[in-house]
Amino acid sequence: MKVTDYIVNALYDVGVETIFGHLGGFNADLVDSIYVQKKQHYVLSYHEQASSFAANAHALVKGKIAVATSSGAPSSCNLISGIANAYFDSVPCLFITGSTHSKALKENKKIRQNAFEEIDMVSLVSDIIKFGVRIDNPNDIAFYLQKAIYIAQEGRKGPVLIDLPYDVARCNVDVDNLQTYKPPNKAYENIDIHRVQALLESSEKPLILLGGGARSEETRNILLQILDKVKIPVVSSLCGLDAIPHNHECFAGFIGHYGNRFANLAVANCDLLIVLGSRLDERQIGGDKAKFASKAKIIRIDIDEVELGRSISGDLSFNSSVESFLAKLSECDLSDQDYSRWIKIVSSWGERYPSYDLSTNTVNANNFLRVLSDYIPDDAIVCSDVGQNQMSVAQAFRLDNKRRLLNSAGYGSMGFSLPAAIGASYAQKGTMIISINGDGGIQMNIQELQTVKRDNLPINIIIFNNSCLGMIRVLQERVFDNRTSASVNGYSTPDYAAIAQAYGIKYLLIDDVGKYEDVRSFLSTEGPSIIEVITPQASRNIPEPGASIDMQTPLLSEEEYKVINEEASWCADLRKE
Repeated sequence: MKVTDYIVNALYDVGVETIFGHLGGFNADLVDSIYVQKKQHYVLSYHEQASSFAANAHALVKGKIAVATSSGAPSSCNLISGIANAYFDSVPCLFITGSTHSKALKENKKIRQNAFEEIDMVSLVSDIIKFGVRIDNPNDIAFYLQKAIYIAQEGRKGPVLIDLPYDVARCNVDVDNLQTYKPPNKAYENIDIHRVQALLESSEKPLILLGGGARSEETRNILLQILDKVKIPVVSSLCGLDAIPHNHECFAGFIGHYGNRFANLAVANCDLLIVLGSRLDERQIGGDKAKFASKAKIIRIDIDEVELGRSISGDLSFNSSVESFLAKLSECDLSDQDYSRWIKIVSSWGERYPSYDLSTNTVNANNFLRVLSDYIPDDAIVCSDVGQNQMSVAQAFRLDNKRRLLNSAGYGSMGFSLPAAIGASYAQKGTMIISINGDGGIQMNIQELQTVKRDNLPINIIIFNNSCLGMIRVLQERVFDNRTSASVNGYSTPDYAAIAQAYGIKYLLIDDVGKYEDVRSFLSTEGPSIIEVITPQASRNIPEPGASIDMQTPLLSEEEYKVINEEASWCADLRKE
């Protein structure tokens, strides 16, 4: 059997039905095998970065490994953003890169290049993959392919890479005699759930923080079962925003620099914080980490042992999957615990400090997204880009019921949303997909509008157009004395209506709050659409970063903080009675 035929069959056996990529001379054999075998659908993107982002999204929606392929050096290097995104956001992806003839590869690193489009791809991305290998011997293909698939999905998930010289790809192998890979036994820490139960029983204001490690369907189901037994407020990081339905009575918002103010106030005033699968990076905890949950005991659960004790030390930490931890916690009898007053206090802060204002007559991203939440199906998938639009989604969009949010959280790459929407559309066919973009980010992979139109994907592309790079503009206003070079001055946007017409995609302009309702009937589950929303150039997120996550701007008054502290203390005093 030809090596690439073996790869296609092996990928099919582990459930890979879609492969993303761009075609070149060095991966032509793999693409041909996909075509001949007819076991997968090959999705041609018009830039390899788009292929890599699409694979990220496909893996997140499916909950299992996704695959993207590229040809020689320039093609493979274009995958790097998607490889990095998968690494930082723990997404299981397999990247198969084609390369020059194995006999033509340079053997002396002092030589810059020996063959056309030659590059040592494995070394190049070694810091942002879990595993990588170049296949020099065709008889190694089974062992390394199986190893790569296992490593991508074991423990803290992430990207793996196989570099395949085109001459090796064309070899024939005896499948029955190929060496196979036997995964090692991986042991995780035993969880002393009684210590956790004791801390919960002594707590008056507990809080659960969901990170990206809490996003699996199994984890979500166990968490909801626990919350049916004992009501505990739940906040989320950017990666964990869809880990609990936002219409659940325990959901208490998005935390961090740009988080919902009430969620950050909950973190600041809780007395027990249970962190489930979150790395607690700087954007979550703020510049002064000593002020993060300073009144609370902290329990940390993470499948990546190196994250425990890093950044924020926990009073109690377990190297475990979130699913295993919650399964243990679900066995505890917590029926005597009543945190209803604490939930009401946090909820009242949410009503007092919303991240939107539907009474305004000015078009605003947060307000528009809040309204849009009422117009989409319960299983819709939302893909945000990076910048002000991403924070607006996190602050104001309601991920009710089974809705999902995909975004580039750790890597933070503009241009993510549109190709991610393509990957999501193939992962969950027939589902409404919402791609949310700024006028800057959409231009970074705008060529993928052809993919969307070619395949008639049900992607509704929203472009917030404030004719600037908004988040950078705000930074320049604060730090560089309003010198908005390249964010406003020297920056421009195209005619998106004309672009929609060129690609043959239906278009709607929203430039007045009275037109919000027009979106309801315009959204499509049958094919693509573009909705351009014109917002003021001076648009800002509400709230924005401050000295700490509970001191966001615009600052609250001293009197307001005094009232908040009194309410938190009152809640604790009531539980003691």
